Amino acid sequence: MILSVMTIALFVILTVLWTTDTVETCELVNQEGIEVEENPVAKFFLKLSNRDFILFKLFDLVMLGTILYYISNTNILAANTLLFIFTLIYAFTVVHNYIIIEKYAEDEK
Repeated sequence: MILSVMTIALFVILTVLWTTDTVETCELVNQEGIEVEENPVAKFFLKLSNRDFILFKLFDLVMLGTILYYISNTNILAANTLLFIFTLIYAFTVVHNYIIIEKYAEDEK
């Protein structure tokens, strides 16, 4: 099955947001410590190393992409809806992380 342009575009946007979240999280943890991470699974991998956290996030994105691909084979609307929801969640997360980074930057001045 050929994926729709909308599905591919949403996944590309999600990938950019996912990557931005990963970079922002590593930056926050390096600046402020592990306690800024709220997700216990992500915190576990961050305790190991930034590399392990990045590999976890990459694996997580690949698994999500694989699941959404299989869903799209039977119900493209469901796949696009899920992609849209994940994209909104990650857009919110990236903005939230940015606000925290800016807050810490202002506190250091």
